[in-house]
Amino acid sequence: MITPTKSPNIPFPLKDPKKTLASDKALHFSTTTSSSKLSGNDDGEAEPKSEADLFHFESSKLIQVQNDSRATASLQTETEFDRDARAIRERVLKRAGESLKGKSVSEASSENVYHGIHGYTDYKAGFRREQTVAGEKAGGAHGPLRASAHIRVSARFDYQPDICKDYKETGYCGYGDSCKFMHDRGDYKSGWQMEKEWDEREKARKRELAMGGGGEDGRGGSDDDDEDGNHDLPFACSICRRPFEDPVVTKCKHYFCEHCALKHHSKNKKCFACNTPTLGIFNTAHEIRKKMAQEKE
Repeated sequence: MITPTKSPNIPFPLKDPKKTLASDKALHFSTTTSSSKLSGNDDGEAEPKSEADLFHFESSKLIQVQNDSRATASLQTETEFDRDARAIRERVLKRAGESLKGKSVSEASSENVYHGIHGYTDYKAGFRREQTVAGEKAGGAHGPLRASAHIRVSARFDYQPDICKDYKETGYCGYGDSCKFMHDRGDYKSGWQMEKEWDEREKARKRELAMGGGGEDGRGGSDDDDEDGNHDLPFACSICRRPFEDPVVTKCKHYFCEHCALKHHSKNKKCFACNTPTLGIFNTAHEIRKKMAQEKE
């Protein structure tokens, strides 16, 4: 066991005294009570304790609340209540009521003054009873109603609909009718998927138009495609077995001579080739006419 050494003058060894700072230019922080607080000064500005105290802060016990997270905020996107449709209608009714009672002295002097489209006086019978804002509220005669000032509008986009996964995959759900998810086995596309497909179709359509040609539906091709399509066209009428004269085409894409098609339609309302109702529609066959013009050249 080690025992502390004792000197004849000091009974126990003393701790080292607190070292004093050598320089007064450094920044010092202290937890000791300021001299101004001890002296009882209630001034807002507390003087530094010494020349070394370059920073001094006096705390406060008050709760510092900057905002309430807009818990008591009101809707500020609507028209002010002193200039909306209801306020305008109330002023018109008040002015008209005063004129009917004869209380408005300035009304006679301002008869020729234009008060706006909503400033006309209504002299209907029973004005003071039926024609009021409360009576017009149901009919909406004075314009849109005032929106609630203490309401917060929110929108929610359901990108993942609550569909029962078991029922969609297997057609069976153990919860039955008590399942809180929707029982549907159909496949639906999201909005972003439909927009993506539409953009792709638009790009393809614009690309085809830029490459050349195009019909009414926006689809077009090159001259080579037209030449390839000409080989599929018939060279003679299916009814008379002769070259076309004033060729026409039906809705089912069958080509006939005009007089042959009309003669057959007078007897039978169906197509001569596929027996499909023609509904009396025979359009000009521009493809046949174009092919005939090329053959003549």
